[in-house]
Amino acid sequence: MRVKRFVATNMQEAMAKVKNEMGNDAVILHTRHFKEGGFLGLFAKNYVEVTAALEQPKPNLQPVFQVAKSLVTRDEDRSDSETNPSVPLVKTSSLLTYELKEMKDLMQEMVEQIEQVAQMPQFPRLGQNLYQRLIKQEVEDKIARKIVKTMLQQVTLQPQLTPEQLEHIFLTNILKSLKKSKPIALGKDRQKRPLLCALVGPTGVGKTTTIAKLAAMYAIMERKKVALVTVDTYRIAAVEQLKTVGEIMGVPVRVVFTPQNLRECLGELTDKDIIFLDTAGRSHKNVMQITELKSYLEIANPDHTFLVLSSTAKYQDMLEIINTYLDLNINRLIFTKLDETSSFGPIYNIACRSKLPLSYFTTGQNIPDDIEIADPIKLAQLLVKE
Repeated sequence: MRVKRFVATNMQEAMAKVKNEMGNDAVILHTRHFKEGGFLGLFAKNYVEVTAALEQPKPNLQPVFQVAKSLVTRDEDRSDSETNPSVPLVKTSSLLTYELKEMKDLMQEMVEQIEQVAQMPQFPRLGQNLYQRLIKQEVEDKIARKIVKTMLQQVTLQPQLTPEQLEHIFLTNILKSLKKSKPIALGKDRQKRPLLCALVGPTGVGKTTTIAKLAAMYAIMERKKVALVTVDTYRIAAVEQLKTVGEIMGVPVRVVFTPQNLRECLGELTDKDIIFLDTAGRSHKNVMQITELKSYLEIANPDHTFLVLSSTAKYQDMLEIINTYLDLNINRLIFTKLDETSSFGPIYNIACRSKLPLSYFTTGQNIPDDIEIADPIKLAQLLVKE
């Protein structure tokens, strides 16, 4: 048996392809309608897929006497079926053709109804699809409604927009609430002192690994003079990880135990281009730990204080964390573990609520490969992606 799929823009065209290639004896095994292209399920083109089969004739190599015997047997069977009503008759070719035509007519009618619905105004449906997509991505309801409302106001004035233009308008409205990405920048006009970057955040978000990636980026790729300083003396593994990274890259690693030690340490590293300060993970619910961390930051007075958050954390926890850490003068955001989530709305919510710029995304454990500048356009595209 020969089986083949035929794709066309409507059922009539698909059946014509089947007939032209397989003839009238083809049997329809399966049909389905699907869409391709468009934006958020709208303005996509309709297609029909028909799976047809054709029984391949077998070569007749039987001896003449066997052929004659089969003909006699066929006549006897026909006679029995005519006298015995319990034996079902095989459907004739004309009957199959008639039923196939009825199926074709019914399917054609369904296609025409779908096309009529598709020609109706799309903007209310567009708003609904857009809103549902944002909510599915865990964008806050209030933020999602604002984006949809603004977009619908714009597209109503331009009813002949293409899917590409609609997507552009959607992305533009998402980007309006995001600040421009702010990665680390070592300007030529900087004063002759190191740029100090501190990373803070709760436990388990990947601060130490992120610092190792940033250090590798600037020490190896940018060929800058880098130093690593850690005040995370609570986790031996974190200290050892930084020391190992430092040895591989030829970067000095200092461990400090008190705020006063930190002051002295920074004073010994004034010849560096950039210093990364690793801090211990601190629970936003532990006031004593947050106060201790604040004492280190007051001594360090970093140029950039990055709050590191895991993109897999619960959104409500993120809100509580950022509300606590704002007291530490954080001014940039890093989100880790983007490779471990399919919901990017919380990242967008936090960036909108805090009004802080995104700096970096991390997407794995590999040093230094799995880190990238946090492009707001990429975040917007992740929210749209089906």
